[in-house]
Amino acid sequence: MSAVTTISAAKWAELVASERAGREQAEAALAAAHAEMAALRQEVAASDGRARQHYTQLTALVHNLRVGFVLVDQAGQIQYVNQYFWDLFGLPPMAGPAEGHAPISPAAVYIDNAFRDPAAFQARALELHAAGQTVLQEEFVLANGRVIELDYLVLDTVGAGRLICYRDVTERHQRDAEIRTLSYIPQQNPNPTLRLNAAGEVLYANPAAAPLLHALAVDARGDLPARLLALVQAALRTPEQQQQELAVDGQHYLFTVGAVPGQAYVTLYLTNITARQQAEQRLAEQRAFYESLLEQVPSAVAVFDAEHRYLFLNPVLEPDAATRAWMVGKTSNETCAYRKRPEGVAQRRSAAFAEAVREQRDVSWEETREGPHGPQHWLLRYRPVVAANGAQLVLCSGVDITERKMAEEKVAQQQEFYESVLNLLPVDVAVFDAQHRFLFVNPSAVPDAAVRQQITGLTSTEYFAVHQDKRPAGLAEQREQYFELATRTRNDVTWEEMRIDHNQRPQLMLRYFRPVYDASGALQLMVGTGIDITARYTAEKLQHEVQEMLQVQQTFVRQILNTLPNVLYMVDPDNSISFTNHAYDAMVAHYQNWQAVGAPAAVLEEVQQVWEMNELVRKTHQAQTRELPFTLDTGEVMQFQVYKRPMQRPDGQVAILTVSTDITDIKHARQALERREKQYHDLVYYSQALICTHDLQGTLLSVNPAIERLLGIPAAQLVGKNLSETLPPKHRAALKAYFEGENPLKTEDQIITVQTREGELRYLRYYTYQVAQEGHAPYVLASGYDVTPGILAERALRLAKQEAEENALAKEAFLARMSHEIRTPLNGVLGMAGLLQKTSLTSPQREYLTTMQHAGQHLLALLNDVLDMAKITTHHHHVLNHAPFDLGVALHGAGQTVAALVAQKRLALTVEPLPAAMPRVLGDAYRLHQVLLNLLSNAIKFTDHGHVRLGADVLQDAPQALTLRFWVEDTGIGISPEEQVHIFEAFAQASADTSLRYGGTGLGLTISRQLVEQMGGTLQLSSVPGQGTTFSFQLVLPRAPDTAGDHAPAVPTAGFDALQGLRMLLAEDNLVNQRIAVAVLEYWGVHVHAVDNGSDALAQLQEQAYDAAILDIRMPGLSGVQVTTTIRQHPDAKLANIPIIALTANAFEADRAAYLAAGMNACLTKPYDEAALCQLLLDLTAVK
Repeated sequence: MSAVTTISAAKWAELVASERAGREQAEAALAAAHAEMAALRQEVAASDGRARQHYTQLTALVHNLRVGFVLVDQAGQIQYVNQYFWDLFGLPPMAGPAEGHAPISPAAVYIDNAFRDPAAFQARALELHAAGQTVLQEEFVLANGRVIELDYLVLDTVGAGRLICYRDVTERHQRDAEIRTLSYIPQQNPNPTLRLNAAGEVLYANPAAAPLLHALAVDARGDLPARLLALVQAALRTPEQQQQELAVDGQHYLFTVGAVPGQAYVTLYLTNITARQQAEQRLAEQRAFYESLLEQVPSAVAVFDAEHRYLFLNPVLEPDAATRAWMVGKTSNETCAYRKRPEGVAQRRSAAFAEAVREQRDVSWEETREGPHGPQHWLLRYRPVVAANGAQLVLCSGVDITERKMAEEKVAQQQEFYESVLNLLPVDVAVFDAQHRFLFVNPSAVPDAAVRQQITGLTSTEYFAVHQDKRPAGLAEQREQYFELATRTRNDVTWEEMRIDHNQRPQLMLRYFRPVYDASGALQLMVGTGIDITARYTAEKLQHEVQEMLQVQQTFVRQILNTLPNVLYMVDPDNSISFTNHAYDAMVAHYQNWQAVGAPAAVLEEVQQVWEMNELVRKTHQAQTRELPFTLDTGEVMQFQVYKRPMQRPDGQVAILTVSTDITDIKHARQALERREKQYHDLVYYSQALICTHDLQGTLLSVNPAIERLLGIPAAQLVGKNLSETLPPKHRAALKAYFEGENPLKTEDQIITVQTREGELRYLRYYTYQVAQEGHAPYVLASGYDVTPGILAERALRLAKQEAEENALAKEAFLARMSHEIRTPLNGVLGMAGLLQKTSLTSPQREYLTTMQHAGQHLLALLNDVLDMAKITTHHHHVLNHAPFDLGVALHGAGQTVAALVAQKRLALTVEPLPAAMPRVLGDAYRLHQVLLNLLSNAIKFTDHGHVRLGADVLQDAPQALTLRFWVEDTGIGISPEEQVHIFEAFAQASADTSLRYGGTGLGLTISRQLVEQMGGTLQLSSVPGQGTTFSFQLVLPRAPDTAGDHAPAVPTAGFDALQGLRMLLAEDNLVNQRIAVAVLEYWGVHVHAVDNGSDALAQLQEQAYDAAILDIRMPGLSGVQVTTTIRQHPDAKLANIPIIALTANAFEADRAAYLAAGMNACLTKPYDEAALCQLLLDLTAVK
């Protein structure tokens, strides 16, 4: 009956709602109709006002038009004449029906006499009236010479009559006459003139263009029409005139093309420049001939005017053609600054130039500058000359004397080398001139450097006179005699001589005099040596080593020449080859040019070029450089840069040294570079990336089509604009900092916003790179991509992440609150059950109590699992405690915890023992116990018959750590492979059937896996349905330090009699929990003083002496943390250090850490175990 009543009420409500909705719709329709009627009234009134306004505007328009109007109705009465008509014919105006008067009299508008031919006008007017048809643009001339245009309009409206319009077109007639006069100019112009439309069709051509029209007709589909069409299209795209030279039928024309503004055609003006071009060509050929000669000269050549400005320079002076072109017209100082020459170089050149011009003589100087391979030395010369027109010119020539300088340095180095060899030889060496004066003495002969300097220029007699105390008598005369003997006999002279060394020991010296003569036969110098023949073996060995060194040097030089990749050979005057290196020999082995008989024409030409070059060098006595091809016997053509220079022999004949450098790869690289440049251009042009360049002030230099498509703006409108003009205003400050900062051009990517032509904002990720090349202005290459979708998605993701984090925080706060609210009454339930257990109970009562305790513990376990899961989902990792513990005790404790549950299900529980010598390890024993307990509980839950085994295997026993594999094995129902995939997910179980049968939340394995991964392992599963399951994980646990202080943790005793007599302060605002704590502690003889707020707790602690205090965290007045903070700051050291236990229903690790950081000694989470509370008091009060 209740169900029927409910349905009827619902239907009744639906009917009422439907009727209400219908009524509301009717009322809305009525209101809309009223509003529509009001709008229609307003629209009628507005239309009437607009009609009056339009009439007024139309009347004003007709009245002020520059056309004379006469409106005649169907009856022939004049209804309206506007003001311009009266003014045009000089008649007094009269009002008509439009002003509320009678029709205007025909006599008032009589105008026949105003015309030059009144009779003709009157006759034509009667014809028009009789015809009764509209006629337009009839022209008549007035007596004053002005031209009038007449429109006779027959109005279509019934009874409307006729409208006669008069316009003064005198100025238009005058313009037409001027145009006709101007048209004679192109007709009589001797130069061709054409007008073409956008399709290249000829619209007009003057008589002089007849030959060109003929050529276009003959070559209708050839190159000339196409080029003309390209000129037309180019002119239509730009307002500037276009010019181009074209050849037509052997004649050269200069085409000047200009577009007609606002028209789709252009005009071409042609000037015959055949004679001028021929003259220019002859002049260019002559100039090219002379410049080619100068450009081939291996010396640097330049020509200056009187202002020291470049008029010409060849490639030796500046290889880069663009730079050469720029230098022409620039002064020497300007080019020095541009090429970054030192200021001293520019000043020296200016001084030499001024001296050459002033004194009209050659001025030479040497100049050193950095080249690509090191310093370059140049011998420069300024020579003043006077041009044919009397202008002062200065010729500059420069010769690269780097090789000569290097040779001079090499000679100096060799001289220094030989002198160092002589100075280091353990042989006395002296060099005399023809008068027996000392020129050189080595340190072996005279160790004292001052004496060596003094002896230079003295004879032996003069030297011994100064140092007679150190030389035997007659020694100077003896040497003079040997000197004369060697000079007279022109042979070496040898003698033995005794001397005392610096250690005052006698030495027998074997001395030599060797005369050296010049080309004329006169004595040039005498070389004297002295050898200590007491060590002849050493001297001979040294001499042999010196000879070997010289041989090695010669071999080394030859090896260098043979190692060079350049082809070297010497051609004697008789064209025979007297010297070659290995590169030359290798080339000859594969060279067709040396087998000229029967060779192809190209090879014969190559041989001819080589011989011609040789003859040119012999004839001019100047070095020549050319690039020549060389064909190998394989048919491969190589390219060489051939350098030939004359080598003058003493007999006057000229040999030719040839140095050929293989530049085949360079040429190929140049061609490859050109291809790569095209590829790079195509890459930029066709790339979907946004690529542009701009200078360091932000002016755009180029943009690729991708930017055009993105912005919707043609490149021509973007190039030349500043970046600030293309970016939104909000970026201009950043753009200014971008250019004015210390490092404005960063290469890392950045995000910027641009605005398209349609106003759409697009986000770009862009990169910049500053390109700086010597001789060129630096610029910035920027590339980027449109990342608008990514930016928008990122913003959405950030919002979603923020919402998710806020939700996670809200969930965490909710769980913390729920945990607190559940744990507080649960503490009362379990606490009272514990107290009740200590009383005398009947068997049913004890069974009820046990059930109640199991249910409470199950609820507590469920609450802990949910909190642990909340920590995992909010990424709050558990804080692991690394402390020494015994693995055996840990395994035994886990097994002991579930022993009762195993016994209840009548299963066999086996804890496999560890080796007896198993060391203690460092780790979190509590979390390991939690994981093992979860795995054991799962195994027991899903095993009805058989056994459950727990064990740990030592996989690796290293000196620093143990690698262990923990495992739990059961003979339960097992897990299918399909269900194993999801078994570690939160709230997941094997099946719904399993959940109904065995219960549980499905969080244990998820929490266990998280804890194992945090400890550095991975939880693994192995299962066979119907046979059982094994869970295992592997951990690496460091060995605990083996110190005397280490001891096993105390095993809780069955009783806590040692607590008797302790004075304890308990602060708990929940009276049930307060009563439980008091009863538990007083049971063991503890004197408890209980208060229900923080303020009383603080007062009691300051007034009474207690052994310890238990403070609830949340209390009226002061919290437990505030009381602890105050006590820890108390001046009484005993009170400040009293043990304090935090009593809280907050189960999060962060809360526990905060309480300990505030100064509390320990934290006890509700609901707590009696044994845990008592053991904690024993530990903190140190009662033995």
